[in-house]
Amino acid sequence: MAVTAKPKAVKPRAVPSGPQGPSFLQKLMTRKFLFISLLLHVVFFVAAGYFIITKQTVGRKKFMPPPGSAEQARAGAEHKVSLGRKQSTMSAPEQAKRVTTNSALAKVALPEMPELPSATTEVFANRAIGMGGAGSAFGATGTPGGGSGGGGSGINFFGLRTRARNIVLVVDVSDSMIDGVSLNGKVKKSDKTYAGLEREVTRLIQSLDNTMQFSVVCFAGDVKPYKATLTAVNDAEKNRAIQFVREHSPATKLIAAARASEREAAGFKPSGPAANPTFNHAGTRAGAALDLAFAMSPDAILFVSDGVPTDKVDKLLLSEVAEKQKQLPKPAIINVVAYLPDNGLKFMEDLAKQNQGSFREIVPGQWSF
Repeated sequence: MAVTAKPKAVKPRAVPSGPQGPSFLQKLMTRKFLFISLLLHVVFFVAAGYFIITKQTVGRKKFMPPPGSAEQARAGAEHKVSLGRKQSTMSAPEQAKRVTTNSALAKVALPEMPELPSATTEVFANRAIGMGGAGSAFGATGTPGGGSGGGGSGINFFGLRTRARNIVLVVDVSDSMIDGVSLNGKVKKSDKTYAGLEREVTRLIQSLDNTMQFSVVCFAGDVKPYKATLTAVNDAEKNRAIQFVREHSPATKLIAAARASEREAAGFKPSGPAANPTFNHAGTRAGAALDLAFAMSPDAILFVSDGVPTDKVDKLLLSEVAEKQKQLPKPAIINVVAYLPDNGLKFMEDLAKQNQGSFREIVPGQWSF
């Protein structure tokens, strides 16, 4: 009996119910422009972030000593120090350069550049250069010719330099300063030669620092101080002291005498200060002048004259000066200038030597009269 094959049952595929939408990838593919735009924005932001980080982050440089010998290592260390010094001065402004021309035909005159402060050191190797040449910057004992008070401002009188806080200037205004004959007989002294001394005295007074104290003593037959005690330096005191020196010029007496003679020749009777000057210029009372100077207890005395004292014997006066030095807190330096001297060189040299000072003789042609 024939057997009939039983057909195989086929399970029908399950069909999802309802409509099926497109997948996410299908959606992106349908919106290609939006996808490309998003991708480009992401790439742009990543690139921009990388660029900013690499530009703003600067790696700190390290100095590595070069390999090799000790000499190479030392050279590297010196280079590092030099580089540090250069960086520390990079902020300093460049110094202005002075523009000059040697042409005499230049049409434009450039103004002088202002003086720039600079660090200087005064060095006097046994000599100090003055207006009239080289002068000794040291006293007879080998110590610097400076004031014993220490510190103070530098003083330059006829090339003789010293440092002091308190000074007294002792000036000879006797008749012989304008009508004597110098020691070598080559120059006849006059009011013009005395004017050279007066200019140097004026220059010295004007150069005094405002931290100092000073006075001036004029001496001849009479002796008169500008102030009996030391006075503080200021512009007003400087001007009054200069006027004081000018009023006691020996040339004033000559002018007064000439005017009195003219008036008498014209029939007028002698009267007034022209005929009777209040200051006697006949004589050289150096001893009395030094007494006044020591009474002020200065650090330094600047003494200028043209001859020997007329009020005391040389040796006696030197001995009295030595005694007065002992009465001071510290001995005063005495610098001495023999101005066109007729005599008295030995006395003036000894006065400077015995008082730790410097000495200079002004001879004809050495100074501007």
